[in-house]
Amino acid sequence: MTTTVEQFLEKQRSEFMAFRQTLTKESDRGCALFAAAYLDKALSDLLYLSLVADKRIEKDLFEGTAPLSSFSARIKLAFYLGKISKECRADLDTIRGIRNDFAHHAEPISFEDQSIADRCRNLQFSYHDRANRPRGHFTAAVSRILAILQATGLKSEAPPTKPDDRPTAKEKEAGRLQAEQAVQELAKKLQEKSNGDA
Repeated sequence: MTTTVEQFLEKQRSEFMAFRQTLTKESDRGCALFAAAYLDKALSDLLYLSLVADKRIEKDLFEGTAPLSSFSARIKLAFYLGKISKECRADLDTIRGIRNDFAHHAEPISFEDQSIADRCRNLQFSYHDRANRPRGHFTAAVSRILAILQATGLKSEAPPTKPDDRPTAKEKEAGRLQAEQAVQELAKKLQEKSNGDA
């Protein structure tokens, strides 16, 4: 009988294979956009698994103009939570930049364009040598980073919601008394200073 974890891993493996096959069939523009979108979703999933579980998390953090609604913000937070390395962050930022080039230029564009080709060949997570085609570097780096994000997600544990730490009625009363005493002492010092200056 297959366990839940085994089923989950098999599902991830089969989704990854479908992802790689789709990347192969896509145009250069489609490849860049789809790969970046898939990494963006993987980062989002990783962050979900690393943050306190709350029913408002989607709206508060990930939708519309919320703090984690962009690929860039998700990359940064994953880095600052220690979920990805500095090198992985650099490659993700490079992939994001390549995606932006494909997304924001109406004219024909390809991985062979010099600026894109150079960045692809500098992706640190590609296992190809520099002579390989730029698109090969891009898809190799994307695949490796995706595997890292998914593996890190499997090991992530959400912190518990912090328990209620509101002060009790007794603590509030003690705070009021302390504040009143501080105000009285300050008023007394000011009065003494004023009398001394006269």
